[in-house]
Amino acid sequence: MKLNLLEATAVGLGNIIGAGIFVMAGSIIYLAGPGALLSFIITGLLAMSIGLNSAELASKFPKTEGGVYSFAKLTMGDTVGFLVGWMRMISYSVSGAATALGFASYLPFPSLDYLIAGLLIIILGLIYLAGLKLASEIETVLVIINIIGLVSFISFAIIVGKFLPSHFTPIAPHGTQGILSGASLAFFAYSGFNTIATLTPDVEDGERKVPKAIILSLIITSVLYILVVFSMLYILPWQIYGTQGNPLSFALQEIHAPYYVIILVSSTAVFATVTVTLSTIIATVRTLKQMADDDLIPRRFSKNLPSAVVVLGIMVASLGLGNVELIGLVSNFGTVFSYVTTAAAVIISRRRGITGKFSSPAYPLLQILSIVLSLVVIASLGKDSLMLGALSLIIGLLLHEVHVQINVIEKGKTLNPHGKLS
Repeated sequence: MKLNLLEATAVGLGNIIGAGIFVMAGSIIYLAGPGALLSFIITGLLAMSIGLNSAELASKFPKTEGGVYSFAKLTMGDTVGFLVGWMRMISYSVSGAATALGFASYLPFPSLDYLIAGLLIIILGLIYLAGLKLASEIETVLVIINIIGLVSFISFAIIVGKFLPSHFTPIAPHGTQGILSGASLAFFAYSGFNTIATLTPDVEDGERKVPKAIILSLIITSVLYILVVFSMLYILPWQIYGTQGNPLSFALQEIHAPYYVIILVSSTAVFATVTVTLSTIIATVRTLKQMADDDLIPRRFSKNLPSAVVVLGIMVASLGLGNVELIGLVSNFGTVFSYVTTAAAVIISRRRGITGKFSSPAYPLLQILSIVLSLVVIASLGKDSLMLGALSLIIGLLLHEVHVQINVIEKGKTLNPHGKLS
């Protein structure tokens, strides 16, 4: 059975709501101070521009399940497509580790964080292998719970809190760089909307409904994110926040909120991190399968089980990176790199006269804005993230070349003058 609009939107919301608020919000305030509100606004604009690009491409290429990877391959060729798919696989896998670690942080067993996170990844992998329909139905229920939890946190904070200017000043204690660094980390929160694009073949009337699901998920999460960050600053000074993996529960504990409120929000956070981790697994496995179908990686990975084993293995290994802030920044390089190509893919597809049932507005200004903001976010990621990202790209190029040469030797294929296998 195919997914409907609600289920497709729920998968996207499941991959967005969780990491950014329930896990990363404290770290973003730590980096940007009250400017975290501006960080989320900047990132929301970037996410919406990329979301509109993805929506247009999903309507133009409805039979692919590789999302951003497929869009890059179909418009810019195998090498660029492989690099995007490779970086997406890394960023998805690493982000899955971050949210699984966030899940463990909300449980009262700090010494078992990594073991619990690893077990969660494996269990959710088994749920995905049981069927996409089952996974999407679970996502739908949990996303509703997540939204109720966030609205409860916002309502409680506004009711019991008191506006104090000192909580919101100075707006940029760490300067413009702090706001941009916060935006770079906040983008980790929004990246999940692309999961919806990987579902296009499995959604009823995917060419029309997937663009709607992408836009709906981004509007809902942008409003919730900004309200939650405002609420966090409303009840506590920005200096209090740090790199906690459970910032909302931390905030409630600091103001001595009733125990039942803390339990409600903490429980919601647990559900949220579960939905994000599950959505991440879905997107990563489907990207890997599509790459195998396109013969850019060994064909054995075109099946669910072997591709899932690889993805789950990388996610578990990524837990070794440590705290959620470092994991998020490492993940974001691959995510933002792939989104730069999304804007380019829209421009290329339009020049080739490829049409779909949805077109992003304000062409080409929107695409230019998307590219510029993406480059700003990449430049703000920090030295460690940039170095690891560059290293990942180099490794990806080497792996792609090795695979091409193996194909040439084993299958007797030859390269045409454009570097394509024929």
